[in-house]
Amino acid sequence: MRTLRLFAALTAALLLSACLQSTAIVKVNADGSGTIDHQTTMTAEAIAQMRQLAGLFGGGDTPIDPFSEADAREMAGKMGEGVTLVSSTPLKTAAGEGRANVYGFRDIRQLKFNQAPATPGNTTVRAGGLGIGGSDLGTVTFDLTRNEAGNAILTLHSPEDLTNAFTGRTGKPGSPTGAEQLAMVRQMINGVRIALKVEPAGRLVRTNSPYVEGNTVTLFDLNLDALVKNDSAFARLQTVKTKEEMAAILKEVPEFKITLERDVTIEFAP
Repeated sequence: MRTLRLFAALTAALLLSACLQSTAIVKVNADGSGTIDHQTTMTAEAIAQMRQLAGLFGGGDTPIDPFSEADAREMAGKMGEGVTLVSSTPLKTAAGEGRANVYGFRDIRQLKFNQAPATPGNTTVRAGGLGIGGSDLGTVTFDLTRNEAGNAILTLHSPEDLTNAFTGRTGKPGSPTGAEQLAMVRQMINGVRIALKVEPAGRLVRTNSPYVEGNTVTLFDLNLDALVKNDSAFARLQTVKTKEEMAAILKEVPEFKITLERDVTIEFAP
C-alpha cells in the first residue's frame, strides 16, 4: 500500500510539470438538459515517464492510461443523477495525449461538476496555495429557473474556497514565501491550464461574469503558464488577501481569468 501511495504522489507531481490541459464546456438547454464536452491532455513525455514509474513500482505488463475510458465512466457516476458518458475518444497530437469525453445530463440541477482535473490515486498536489487534483477548487452546482419574461436563469454556485484558493492565504501551510520556493512553484505549474465554460442554447441576455465571448461564458480559465511569466503578478499572488487585490492582479494577466463572484448567473432566451 505504501508503494502505491508513493507512486500516486509521484505521478500526481508529474502531472503538474507536464503541461496539463483540461477544458470543460457545459452546454445547457432551456429545459435543463445538456452535455459537457471535457478534454484533458498532457505531454507524451510525461505519460512515458509515468509508465516507466509504473514499471519500477510493479505496475504490471499493461501500460498505464492516466485518462482511460473506465475513468471517464467512473467520473460520470460522480457527477450526479442522470449523467451518462455519451462518448469517449482518445486524443493524440504533436503536443501530447489525452482524451475527449462527452457527458450527457437530463437535469442540470442534479449536476455536480468538480472543477479540478483528476490525478492518479486521487492525490492532491499543492502549488502556491492552490491544490490541483484535490478539493481546493471544489464542486460547482447549478440552479435553473425562469423569469417573468420567459427567459431561463442559470446560476452556477461555486464553493467559497474557489476564491479562497487564491485570497486570504497568508500564513496557510504550504504558502511559499522565499525566492527558492517560488521558483519551485513556477516549475511545478508551468504549462498547466484548467478552464470551465458555459454555453447556453439560445440568445445570451446577460451575465455577471466579466468573461464573455459570443455565447460562451467563462467561470474560470486558469492559464498558469501566463501567470508564472508575470513576475510581479505571480509574487503578489502569494500574499493576496482580498478580492480587490485579486482583481488588480487579473488586470495584469488577461490570459488568467477567474470570476470572483461566488454565484455566477446567466440569463438566456431560448
